[in-house]
Amino acid sequence: MVRLCDLAWLVVSVWREPARDLPVVGSPDVLVVGAGSAGIAAAVASARLGADTWLIERYGFVGGLATFGLINLLLTLDDGEGKQVVAGLCQHFVDALDERGAARYPHAEEWGSPDPASIERWRRYGLIWGAPPDVVRYSVAFDPEEFVTVAYENLTTAGVRLRLHSWCAAAPTGEGRIDAVIVESKAGRQVLRPRVVVDATGDGDVFVAAGAPYEAVSVSPYLWFRLGGIDDSAVGAAPPGLAFRTTAPGRALVAWGGPGAVEGKIDPVDPDALTFAELACRAGALAELDRLRAEVPGFADAWLDDVAKLLGITESRRLVGDFLLEKEHGNTRFADSIAQTGHWTRRGVVFDVPYRCLTTPVVANLLVAGRCISVSRYVHQATKEIPAAMATGEAAGTAAARALDVGGEVHIVDVEEVRRDLRAFGAIVGGES
Repeated sequence: MVRLCDLAWLVVSVWREPARDLPVVGSPDVLVVGAGSAGIAAAVASARLGADTWLIERYGFVGGLATFGLINLLLTLDDGEGKQVVAGLCQHFVDALDERGAARYPHAEEWGSPDPASIERWRRYGLIWGAPPDVVRYSVAFDPEEFVTVAYENLTTAGVRLRLHSWCAAAPTGEGRIDAVIVESKAGRQVLRPRVVVDATGDGDVFVAAGAPYEAVSVSPYLWFRLGGIDDSAVGAAPPGLAFRTTAPGRALVAWGGPGAVEGKIDPVDPDALTFAELACRAGALAELDRLRAEVPGFADAWLDDVAKLLGITESRRLVGDFLLEKEHGNTRFADSIAQTGHWTRRGVVFDVPYRCLTTPVVANLLVAGRCISVSRYVHQATKEIPAAMATGEAAGTAAARALDVGGEVHIVDVEEVRRDLRAFGAIVGGES
């Protein structure tokens, strides 16, 4: 096993970068940074309300962990007891994927069912997790490439200006506002001057650069991969958790990694630690492939279809915002709730997500969406998942567009108007007893 301590660390002295003028390449109403599932939802929600919206992404693809991270499971859109709690754009994506034959999920009449045959069927798709007693959940397995296609279609239809291969390098502030977002790309350093910014980077790159307080943790990385050339009955006969069925025949999704995947935990925002994890996880995933071929019936002729292009890092930095949503707030209703989520391993608990979880007292024109919103580590296990991330993204984009009417000041947005907008587009916002 490769060890992090074996890597040579480069120690450098301080060098002052010379001052220079940077070109301003755009002044959008709303800038969304990060085109994972939360950022996609935020950009679409902002643009559909008429805001001039830019979406920037550091990679050459959209969807983040949902697509090139191969975490192709929407866990979960329900409360574990048969009631849907996430809809809106997430449901719209499910419907679009379903039309393309790229989604597998139990229909409403099965939600909450304790039927052993139904549970076993959907467990094989990776849709049932947690301690028994088990029930069927409204979760969805989907094809990642089709998710990308659906995302591009929605971004184009909404009129979002998408810019790939660009990442946030700095977010200078003045008088409590982000004055500019400096982006890096192969074109060099350039400047965007948005009125409102949505941080959907997952790692909180913008709010860290803007000086907002946050919490950070070390994690055990994952690296999921897919196999081809497998008899579907073999996947069904494999021990639970070993490999999951996918939307395509003859293919299996292996959820590899987690505690023990590499020695110790890594700092998920340290480039040397991430490089170590990339190498160690790939070696471990390939060793797991060899083991599957050798030990599991039906896997002997399997080939490596693809390995995730992103490490499975689902937690790094979390905003400490205007409100911190904690475990004891489960099943508490908030008047300023802008989204709801269940918990993928717990039944019967629903979290309202107050608008205040998306804002920071430090920056007046910044909203945060996705896995880095202001929640405790416990609640993060629910809000980090793709459906919840899309729900908070949709809310952040909607609020960003509404903030344009009040000088970009996100703290004085009419939250009830945001809630009405979200409901009009089919979202479930919570807040009601």
